[in-house]
Amino acid sequence: MDILDRDAAPLSEHEWQQINSAVISSARDTLVGRRVIEALGPLGSGIYSLPYSVFSGNIPVGIDLTGDDDKFVIEATKRKTIDLPILYQDFKLMWRNIESDRKLGLPFDTSAAAVTARLVAAQEDNLIFNGNPELGLEGLLTASGRQTAKIGNWEDPGQALSDVSSAVNLLQQAGYNGPYALITSTNLYGYLIRAYPHTGYFEIQQIEALIGDGIYHTAAISPNKAIVLATGGQNTSLAIGQDLITGYLGPVNMNHLFRVMETIALLIRRPDSICTIE
Repeated sequence: MDILDRDAAPLSEHEWQQINSAVISSARDTLVGRRVIEALGPLGSGIYSLPYSVFSGNIPVGIDLTGDDDKFVIEATKRKTIDLPILYQDFKLMWRNIESDRKLGLPFDTSAAAVTARLVAAQEDNLIFNGNPELGLEGLLTASGRQTAKIGNWEDPGQALSDVSSAVNLLQQAGYNGPYALITSTNLYGYLIRAYPHTGYFEIQQIEALIGDGIYHTAAISPNKAIVLATGGQNTSLAIGQDLITGYLGPVNMNHLFRVMETIALLIRRPDSICTIE
């Protein structure tokens, strides 16, 4: 079944390619969560829910002369099933604009598709970081069982490095030896790119050396909050049913309605691999 119904749209194959390119490019410029969380999929547009394993606790590794002790076993604490919601936004192309652009030989206008893709991508990051209580979905900032570190005043030189070091220390005590990624609110990131007084060094350089897997910022995180995440699909992953794509919804008063959509959910397999700074 062609759920996208692209053949019914009044667009050429080349125009569809331009829409695809605009959507992918715009989303890539916006998305932050996918830079730090491994993707699982695409699994298929019809995948409504997905089972996955959750682990907890730091199980020691056995060391003895016989190997007979059976308590050194990693196994899932529980099995969960998560729904993959649809993230979507529609846009309209006016029939007169399509016809006039063709008549005048103007480039096909993909701005509406690009703006729409950016909004859907922002919603994806919001889902990853904040979850969705109405749908019973947790995000990195709201996950039950996550670790937390108290935030200081990042306006003070060295405080950001101290707070991130505290978060890394908590993760290491829980058995996560890195690498880590740091994701901050936009206002906190601004403090990281200032030089230390009377030096040529930036605080972000010191933090990058500590964590190893990059520093990012996003508007999806509310001000004065940050996350240190032990990266890896064994800790968290992003289940993608249908990756970001554009479909045709049909004519509306002779104009044409399209939808940018995806189905996606965050799988938190090891909640204590997340440390929020707040």
